[in-house]
Amino acid sequence: MANKEVEQFSIESIIFTFFFFSFLGWVCESIQESIIRQKLVSKGFFKGPIVPCQGIGGLCVYALSFSLKAYPVAVFFTGIVVCTAIEYITAVFLEKCFKVKCWDYSTYPHTKWCHYKGRIALTISLFFGIITLCVVYVLWDAAQGIIHFFGNYMWLLNGILIAIFLADVIYTCTKLLRYKKAGIKIKGWAVFSDAGE
Repeated sequence: MANKEVEQFSIESIIFTFFFFSFLGWVCESIQESIIRQKLVSKGFFKGPIVPCQGIGGLCVYALSFSLKAYPVAVFFTGIVVCTAIEYITAVFLEKCFKVKCWDYSTYPHTKWCHYKGRIALTISLFFGIITLCVVYVLWDAAQGIIHFFGNYMWLLNGILIAIFLADVIYTCTKLLRYKKAGIKIKGWAVFSDAGE
């Protein structure tokens, strides 16, 4: 593997790219939700502008599609399978651990006819395939360009991002668990609804 390719999978690169895709995922989901709800919505489980499952998805699809870059169709279907699996696992985790739903595809006009338990939907999975093409052929290189721009200061940027994210995790989970224990209806984290037992 060439040095350039090795650098793309360095720890610094992986950390920043995770946050890069997590932020872009938050932007896309917030825009979609705002259009559907016809009001401004900050989508996601955490208070800040980050959707971790999108960051994980971006890293996974690129890692798995890296050797398939010459075959766009294979990249497309890899994205569908990987991202759908991640989304389903995330939905189950949030429902089982926190008794909440961050999305419910049974309520959206473009997904209510093709969803499974409101957790995944055919139209969204196809969209994941398209997004994967963007990740593999455009967005990954954009992230690497930012990394090269910061150069030796990348560790500082990553450190700041990690500190902010950890603070958000502690704040969000503490407040969520306290509210749930007190039986208070959760508001302020986009589209939360009780998931039941």
